[in-house]
Amino acid sequence: MLSVPIVDREVFRRYAGRSLPRHVSYPMPTWWRDIGADEAAAIRAESTRAIPAPALSVYLHLPFCEALCKFCACNRTIMRKAAKDADQRTEAYVVALEDEIQRLGASVGTGRPVRQIHWGGGTPTYLSCAHIERIQKTLTAAFSVAEGAEIAIEIDPRVTSNDQLELLRRLGFDRVSLGVQDFDERVQKHIHRIQPYEMVKQCVDVCREIGFASVNFDLIYGMPYQTLETVADMIDRTIALSPDRIAYYHYAQIPDKIANQRGIHHDQMPDSDTKLTMFLMAVEAFTAGGYEFVGLDHFAKPDERLAQAVRDGSINRNFQGMTTEAELDLIGMGASSISQFTRFAYLQNVRDPDVYVQHMNADADPVIRGTRLSRDDCIRQTVINHLYCYAAIDPDRIEKRFDINFGAYFSDELERLKHLEADGLVEVKPDGRIELTWPLGRVLMRNVAAVFDAYLHRDAYRLGERHAFSTSA
Repeated sequence: MLSVPIVDREVFRRYAGRSLPRHVSYPMPTWWRDIGADEAAAIRAESTRAIPAPALSVYLHLPFCEALCKFCACNRTIMRKAAKDADQRTEAYVVALEDEIQRLGASVGTGRPVRQIHWGGGTPTYLSCAHIERIQKTLTAAFSVAEGAEIAIEIDPRVTSNDQLELLRRLGFDRVSLGVQDFDERVQKHIHRIQPYEMVKQCVDVCREIGFASVNFDLIYGMPYQTLETVADMIDRTIALSPDRIAYYHYAQIPDKIANQRGIHHDQMPDSDTKLTMFLMAVEAFTAGGYEFVGLDHFAKPDERLAQAVRDGSINRNFQGMTTEAELDLIGMGASSISQFTRFAYLQNVRDPDVYVQHMNADADPVIRGTRLSRDDCIRQTVINHLYCYAAIDPDRIEKRFDINFGAYFSDELERLKHLEADGLVEVKPDGRIELTWPLGRVLMRNVAAVFDAYLHRDAYRLGERHAFSTSA
């Protein structure tokens, strides 16, 4: 069994009673509102008027999967390739996506270099080679892709062919993210995701052979039938395959919102103390194996771009998790995709792929909701982002950026933070720098971030009470 650091379990349990946001946005989408086409167009136009206008990150959402994974909380559409209407629906979606790419390229892409491209899903490699090539060529024609841009895609080892991987590499993709989840056969059978270790290894070997610069694994802990022994084996096998990045996610069981999770054997899920041990032993093993611990749940080899971004101060957190280059405007395209305009607005498209296609066919804007950020939103967004990215908040950095007195602006929050400091989650240095402790503060990072989340204060949380915030880590 892998070793774990000592944690005050009593303190952990006091904070482990409620779920809190992971803060991939601020404010969270629950606080967004309906937005029409005119306002969406005005927001996009405003993004181009900054001098200089920020460079771009582009996200494409490809929603189709051939099989349903019981744990999945992504926006996806299950469609068997053998279904009578599969080819027609896929083609209709690709045409609609190409249309949106061309529209947004003309409205927000002019003269702005694209520094990042990411394809997510769903399962992007559900698409044929012909569709993949069409979409990427449409994108590179509509936008100015910078030399050296990061171009990444999520893949499912069960359905991704060598021909697809070779095509992706020829098209300039340099990073692949493999949905691995777990290597244990019993866990895989229960979550309806059978992919043996050898299948994953073969996929990784091909990716290395044809020259992908970075391979990422998505892993999940806290699922039914996972034990300390099976998770330790998953960690060992992962280290043996040596991915460049690892995302080690905590399983979120929310069956009231995600129907496919209702078949999960929730009575077989590990308890909070066991999940804490699963997390701690992963941190110990991955860091001992040469990875750097990034943010809440990511790991990267020292020469990988993500680890470099921590060192040079350019790391960011958004809907894609931990990313590089913090000052980019994120342009989302496809059903449910989200655009994030640096420090002033979010926009989100309709979720249903067929409704998205209908909007595009009718020459209508597919945006359905979003928000403009107030000055206070921008300040708090930055503070929370720094906490997740650097496990610390530097008041001097915030003061210089926003021309505020940190202590005066956050006087109430600093008072509340004293409770967390007394419990060993944070240390406030003589110069005012706020640092998360290891291991307790990093484990309970969301509790610390929640102190600075003004929307949670409004949402029936009584922050004046000790231990009001908690996490499901």
